[in-house]
Amino acid sequence: MTRLVLTRKTDEEVIISDNSGSVVCSITVNKVDRGNVRLCFEADSDLRIDRKEVFLSKKKNNELG
Repeated sequence: MTRLVLTRKTDEEVIISDNSGSVVCSITVNKVDRGNVRLCFEADSDLRIDRKEVFLSKKKNNELG
């Protein structure tokens, strides 16, 4: 797994790309307020984007059902 730790300001973007250089997802910092950060994720509709707790819940439900 790859890890990148960085600092971004409001309206700055992070791009995730595959090995061919195609953009998989872009993440934009929309708002920073009182310790909360609002992020905007943009990706093709065939790519699933979830919060970690939602992902883990779906994974657990799929394994049990």
